Amino acid sequence: DDSTSSITLTERGDSVAVERNPDFRLFAAMNPATDAGKKDLPPSIRARFTELYVDEVLDPSELQVIVARYLGNCLGGAIDNAENSELVGNIVAFYLKSRDLAERVLVDGSGQKPRYTLRSLTRALLASKQFVE
Repeated sequence: DDSTSSITLTERGDSVAVERNPDFRLFAAMNPATDAGKKDLPPSIRARFTELYVDEVLDPSELQVIVARYLGNCLGGAIDNAENSELVGNIVAFYLKSRDLAERVLVDGSGQKPRYTLRSLTRALLASKQFVE
């Protein structure tokens, strides 16, 4: 954990330690282990990081910025023109309504509530953009 620490990459078959550069820093990001197939980090590894929790983006004006950025040039004009602004607003309204319905009444084929997140929104936007371009 100090500037003189080293690591031996035994998985690679190394037997000589690699010295750490004093300027080395590691940044990692991880979603919570709430989805199927995800696990929490072991406490011994998790304790080496500083955790910052970031709430889900649900503010319509922030979501509109995200949607507009993802769709980019395929909107065919400036985002602030009335037609594009209405389209982006409709996408955000649909996303928020879908989240609400998923919490209250929607279930999939196995009886599980679907989970709509910023990840699912941005993946849908990327797919939509590919269809248009």
